[in-house]
Amino acid sequence: MTPANLEALILSRFHDRCRRAGRFIPGYGMRKEVVAYGLPDSSHVVPVLDGLVEKGWLTRNDAGNWYYLTAEGAEKVKAA
Repeated sequence: MTPANLEALILSRFHDRCRRAGRFIPGYGMRKEVVAYGLPDSSHVVPVLDGLVEKGWLTRNDAGNWYYLTAEGAEKVKAA
């Protein structure tokens, strides 16, 4: 899976979770294990998540195992 496809998959998982929760809000978070669930090779997920952090769409906790939407990320996910 290419990084671009993986990025789209990550955003769609955030979109689905936010839609089910009823709101697209900054601060909504998911564990990295949940984001990678069902992927044949989950080792590629962390670099893509880090790329989304660099873009300013996600932030991560100090332990690096939770990723949260920023205001810009919530808007991006809402449009996805």
